[in-house]
Amino acid sequence: MGAGPRLALAVLLSLGAVGGALAQSSNSSATKKVPPKTGAAKPSAKVQGSFGSWTLLCGKEGEDKKFKERCSLVLPLVEKNTQKLVFRVVVTYGPKGNLVLRVDGPTGVALQRGLEFSPDTKKIYRMPFQTCLPIGCKALLLVSDDLKKELAGSSKGAITVYALNGKAVQAIANVSGFAKGLAALDNRRGEK
Repeated sequence: MGAGPRLALAVLLSLGAVGGALAQSSNSSATKKVPPKTGAAKPSAKVQGSFGSWTLLCGKEGEDKKFKERCSLVLPLVEKNTQKLVFRVVVTYGPKGNLVLRVDGPTGVALQRGLEFSPDTKKIYRMPFQTCLPIGCKALLLVSDDLKKELAGSSKGAITVYALNGKAVQAIANVSGFAKGLAALDNRRGEK
């Protein structure tokens, strides 16, 4: 990560957004685990492959055979010095069969501005925040054929959020391997 992204992440961390939102301490009441109900299965995901910067994760939400296996391509963006998760980019198929791009990010950002995602910093895709919880905010976008092609041909991408004071905070990500990862995601989807 170059000096620019490190500075941007330092600004984001200084806002208290990441420290409080995505890296809860084990003493926090937000991270206390509720014991599972009797017979309830924990969701589990297994790594099915790595493709450049992307990881293919697949798992079921329960042990009942009626639950289908779901797979996602995941790209975590971790702040180098603190090893805290700043953003998580997830590409998966939604319930209606559409390819969806989701970016999980910190709280403490200007929600009305949304999030901006830009493969190879050529075209900016604006993503509205869908939900915000104490652990972070989620922005969603249906993946168009154009975005799919841009991601497949990109080596880097930018994620930009806006602090409450209006200043842009940007993180640069290595997005190489997307085309192979998407092919593997499609193959797993076709196996069902």
